[in-house]
Amino acid sequence: MTDRDAAVLAALRAVPAGALPMHLAPGLGLGVKQVSTVLQRLRIAGLVRFEAPRWTAIEEPRP
Repeated sequence: MTDRDAAVLAALRAVPAGALPMHLAPGLGLGVKQVSTVLQRLRIAGLVRFEAPRWTAIEEPRP
C-alpha cells in the first residue's frame, strides 16, 4: 500500500456514511481521477466497497 493509498483510506474511514471521490480529492490535494484510481486499487484489495453512489471503508479486510 502506498502513502497515497493509506491517505485515501484514512480519509474514507473518517467519513462514516461513505464519500464520493470528488469530496475526498480536495482535502487530500489530489485530483478526482487519482482518488478514483486509488479507490479501485483498494476495492480489489478488499479494503473498501462501492455502494452506489458512495465508497465506504470495510473495517475488516477480507481474507
